[in-house]
Amino acid sequence: MSTQFAPKILASVVLLAVLHTGFAQTADTLQKIDALFSHYHNATPGVAVLVARGNRVIYEKAFGLANLEYNVPNTTATIFECGSVSKQFTAAAVLLLAREGKLALNDDIRKYIPELPVYDAPITIQHLLNHTSGLKDWGVIYGIGGWPRSTRVYTQELSFDIVFKQQSLNFTPGSAYSYSNSNYVLLVLLVERVSGMSLAEFTERHFFKPLGMAHTKWRDNFREIILHRATAYTRNQQGKYIQDMPFENVHGPGGLLTTTRDLLRWNQLLETHELLGDEWSLIRIQPGRLNNGKEIAYAAGLMIGQVNGFREISHSGATAGYRAWLAYYPQKKLSIVMLSNDGTFNPTRTGRELAEIFLGKSETLTFQPPNRRASLTETDLNKWTGTWRHTTEPEFFTIEQNANHLRLGNTLLVPVHRDTLYSNNFILIALSDKNISRQTANGREAYVKMPAPDKSPAYLQQIAGWYRSHDAGVTIEIKVQGDELWVHRKPGDVFRLMPVYRDAYRWEGMGLMELSRDRRGNITGFELSLPRAWRVPFVRIK
Repeated sequence: MSTQFAPKILASVVLLAVLHTGFAQTADTLQKIDALFSHYHNATPGVAVLVARGNRVIYEKAFGLANLEYNVPNTTATIFECGSVSKQFTAAAVLLLAREGKLALNDDIRKYIPELPVYDAPITIQHLLNHTSGLKDWGVIYGIGGWPRSTRVYTQELSFDIVFKQQSLNFTPGSAYSYSNSNYVLLVLLVERVSGMSLAEFTERHFFKPLGMAHTKWRDNFREIILHRATAYTRNQQGKYIQDMPFENVHGPGGLLTTTRDLLRWNQLLETHELLGDEWSLIRIQPGRLNNGKEIAYAAGLMIGQVNGFREISHSGATAGYRAWLAYYPQKKLSIVMLSNDGTFNPTRTGRELAEIFLGKSETLTFQPPNRRASLTETDLNKWTGTWRHTTEPEFFTIEQNANHLRLGNTLLVPVHRDTLYSNNFILIALSDKNISRQTANGREAYVKMPAPDKSPAYLQQIAGWYRSHDAGVTIEIKVQGDELWVHRKPGDVFRLMPVYRDAYRWEGMGLMELSRDRRGNITGFELSLPRAWRVPFVRIK
């Protein structure tokens, strides 16, 4: 039999089986699910999809190829890496140890990991589970040095070392939420020190073997040969597929190799409460709370949300070119599992689209502007135009004028009053010429207007020099080239700093670099903020 036709034959067999189950769906429903993955074929990577009610599978198909070089098709038994879906397994290991009385969730993590620096407030195990510790993401930190993940081999020990070097946090523990893989790196070390076993040994003994998850294991040695594993891919700038494998041994925050059937078996624990029992199974899905009592969506390696009024317990995953989605809707006992080897696949969006086939479409919360529209004078337009920075977090946006219209990026801002601008997703309210409030579905945030960038030669020469970051383990040189500043990081690694406002520059597209000055106005260094890693310090050196 030609492998070219194997995926179609397999899909047909599964479809016939589905149509004869007690939960058989209409042909229209099956066609809607098929349509979500119709762009995959025998010249692309793809995805394995499983939908079940309880333990009854009602849809199971695989699309695309597991290996493009050898024309090997994905099947429903193909092994993929599931990215951050892995976090719930690490979290469950911690909860099992807590159930056995070997640790308490409110323990200071330094009780078990004294290598972690002493911060202004203790970090508890609960903070790590909920991503409220304030720890900066280890992968983002190392990317600052020009070596983002997948560009060199990272070991588990190196990830620990990067976390231990961080002398500051994003915020006071418990005061905010910021997703960071460093939290789950430390939870791996916690499990291993408390249990006396590696995470792989602990989860195999307590989870995988008892549940019959025979095709699930940690990628703790990326060189190991794994039978029936899909190769991961992404697209390059020319639109061609290239390999994108996770060449690292860091696991716990991610790195779990598994199948759709094994993940379905794991998802059933949300209904049966096996292994952890009723009390700790409920703690597993209990959303975290901040110090001020505000509830967040993240629980113990799981996100708690809603789709069209139905509760959703889910998590997405993305490591290198692997993508994953695992979700459970308890009111319908509905499980959705997707594993992909296509780095361009959007698991969260597709997962929600698939769920809405069964649950109905969620209403998108938007701000609808009143029917009136205000006319803005030139003074009004100038008041809004410029760069606005969050008063406490390293986050900013820029409002620009274009033909007497105001835009934030590609978003048109509709004035309904000289002090109020509307968009579909937020409202801006001017409190003064220098202060505005941004209101979203999650609340209000305060912003202050920043001074325009200084591009004079004398100003640029002040910044030129050498800078060192102990936390990121990197030394850089900033040079003036023409009327621009350029960062020289390592041979062949050079990029331009884009001015944002005075004493602030955009770093490689995403980061915000803010200069630090002493009382005399001399530049002493800068702080670099990126998603998941805020205010990483650099010191000026000779």
